[in-house]
Amino acid sequence: MGLLILAILMWGITGVVLFLFFGETVRRWIDNYNAKYAERYAHYLRKGVKKRDPVQIKRWILWAELGAFAVGVLLFRNIIFAVWALGFVVFAVYYIARLLHNRELERFDNQMVDITYAMKNALKAGMTLQQAMSMIATEFSPPASEQFRIALGEIQLGASIEDSLKHMEERVDNADFKIMVNAIEILRQTGGNMVETFENITETLKTRKRVEGKIKTLTAQGRMQALILCAMPFVMALMLYFLNRPYVEPLFTTLLGNVILTIVLLLVSTGWIIIKKVITIEV
Repeated sequence: MGLLILAILMWGITGVVLFLFFGETVRRWIDNYNAKYAERYAHYLRKGVKKRDPVQIKRWILWAELGAFAVGVLLFRNIIFAVWALGFVVFAVYYIARLLHNRELERFDNQMVDITYAMKNALKAGMTLQQAMSMIATEFSPPASEQFRIALGEIQLGASIEDSLKHMEERVDNADFKIMVNAIEILRQTGGNMVETFENITETLKTRKRVEGKIKTLTAQGRMQALILCAMPFVMALMLYFLNRPYVEPLFTTLLGNVILTIVLLLVSTGWIIIKKVITIEV
């Protein structure tokens, strides 16, 4: 009993010291981190053109982090697992935001053929390039309409069409859009038939889309295998924890077990990154 009280006192003193020296720095970092990703979530989870409230999303993220830390303490009675649980939520916030960002870029990529086709028809009908961009900003759905609206706003503030499209290229990070921007820049500097150029770009993008679709089909099995292989150690550990708890308890209750779990997490994460690199094929 005395040893238990002594251990609790030591943990308490350590916690107070860490809080006094690092508490304000950690709190400021978490606050800035949550505010940054709450703003991104508010943009990615918008309803139409209306963004969600970033303050509310930031509050949800904070409650998720506090809840994960509390569950780690109460469920495992180990401060290390509580920190792991907190770190898992912090990483999940970043990873989900990255998935939403990639989904946004993919949605724009899926609109590229329609964008080039619409611009070709607009130019063929006698519109200027700026009028064609305005048509896309008003008639297309996000994210294309939103990005072209930002580009038109820059033009109204004095930027050239080339500069506004270059800025848009940096925001969307799309290889197909880069082809279109480079073609527009060359044609505006040297002259040429822009309608015919957009027809060629549209056919090129259609071909690229067909190739990308075939590649996704061929690598689907590899993606599923990567998911199963990386999830298997944790699923097996969870099953053993409930079926034969004394067998796996040393992993959670001893220092050596904690070190082994940490190494496993690092190895699985490294394996996931390597497999993703192998099965990702650029067109």
